[in-house]
Amino acid sequence: MNLKQALIKIGLTEGESQVYEALVELGLCSTGKITKKANIASSKVYEVLQRLQTKGLVSFIIKNGVKHYDATPPERLIDFLEDKKEEISESQQEIKKILPLIESKRDKKEHNQTIVYTGTQGPKIVLNEILEAGKKGITNYGFGTDIDPYVEHMPSALNKYINTAKKHKFKTKLLFKKGFSSPNTTAEIRFLEEEYLPPARTMIYGDKVAIIDFAKPITTIIIENETIANSYKKHFELLWKIAKK
Repeated sequence: MNLKQALIKIGLTEGESQVYEALVELGLCSTGKITKKANIASSKVYEVLQRLQTKGLVSFIIKNGVKHYDATPPERLIDFLEDKKEEISESQQEIKKILPLIESKRDKKEHNQTIVYTGTQGPKIVLNEILEAGKKGITNYGFGTDIDPYVEHMPSALNKYINTAKKHKFKTKLLFKKGFSSPNTTAEIRFLEEEYLPPARTMIYGDKVAIIDFAKPITTIIIENETIANSYKKHFELLWKIAKK
């Protein structure tokens, strides 16, 4: 990962990343040099520099009546991320306050019972929904394959889930291919021959069924339907009886 990619990943725009990287390499300089080095339109460079100043990542001095800009010490990137964390935390608190209002309005309307997510957020949403269900005493049933894709693709999210499951003593039953070793020590696990297992990670919790295909692009389908969820549970229980510990 290069500097530009890293800067974009922490939340800077492409233009901000290009200008910041140019300043790191150039040092104190005027906008003309920045425009050329960052390959950005001269009409936009002032706007981008202003945003970077607001984020605390760029400073300036005036020499002979001309503004010269410089990247602030790299430690300011950590400060920038800390500020983002505080903003996110404050936003989360505000959202929590209005969740009951949103739910009260939402319950009056008809909603789609099937939701499809593309990307890494989908599997994380499933884990969070299972956590919420587990806190209510709802058992999570899961079909795996010969591997657990969460281990490969999002280990931190899985570790968070396992730690919470341990704390609240969640009830989890998992079916995997023979020989698989799961990091989820809180779950009751049995094993089957591969032909009995679905090709995609499948989980059933309450009235929901989540199917996750970890092939790129990652696709997550969440079905909220009591009849469908019950049929999946019955199928799971049949396989559970023939599975080996």
